Amino acid sequence: MEVRLIALDLDGTALKHHRDFSERNAKAVSAALKAGILVVPATGRSYIDIPKGIRELPGIPYFVTSNGANIVDGRTGESSFHDLIPWETAVKALHMLEDYEVQPSVHMNGASVNLKTADPRIVAKYGNSDYFTRHSADSLTDYVTEQKQGVEKIYAVLFQPEVKPELTARITSVLPLSVSASGPDNVELNSLTASKGQGLSRLCEYLGIRAEETAVIGDSINDISMFRFAGCRIAMGNAEACVKELSRYVTGDCEEDGAALAIERIVSGEWK
Repeated sequence: MEVRLIALDLDGTALKHHRDFSERNAKAVSAALKAGILVVPATGRSYIDIPKGIRELPGIPYFVTSNGANIVDGRTGESSFHDLIPWETAVKALHMLEDYEVQPSVHMNGASVNLKTADPRIVAKYGNSDYFTRHSADSLTDYVTEQKQGVEKIYAVLFQPEVKPELTARITSVLPLSVSASGPDNVELNSLTASKGQGLSRLCEYLGIRAEETAVIGDSINDISMFRFAGCRIAMGNAEACVKELSRYVTGDCEEDGAALAIERIVSGEWK
């Protein structure tokens, strides 16, 4: 069946080094849009944290952000759908994260809010980190309490990844939250009903596009819900094994423009 919509993950898929959107990837997306295939970035990032080169690419109809918790209209930049964590629940989760060595952030109103003081290990790992340029607060729990607004997602980098099973079990045993990840050293907390797959499903229903007419390109655990929804499932060459097991096709690595290669094959009709 012909593909009418491509859900495109960003980190580990369309972005090299988690920040660079290559010329080949941009050309492939533009070619798909010109061919009448909708391309929808589907990411764990907040909307404002998507690189401008992607946000401002002409013709992108929607963005599935914060793991499906916020769907943004590409024409206006306004939110079309929310699935938020109640602020009281978010505060409880943030308090629990304080018991671990983590660097947390929260997604609210289409943007990420970080601690003013970035842990030096974040800078060492990610270089000149965006943590210094995004909106920040002295205390995330205080900030969320003061705002009293729902939270799209809580993200935490783990400095001791081995505690992830314990942390996950503890949080989910007392709070109605789902847990996913975009890598081995982080956790992503959303409402129980928010996921990339749920967001993509809602968007396709709104647009009148069937799951069989949808393709997904991704690499990590937080993409699995989309793989379970879409008819055409494409794993990056650098994808985690559990993602490849669900895929129909495997493309090249992120650093080799594997996303562009997959889109080109969809546009040509080779991959359906």
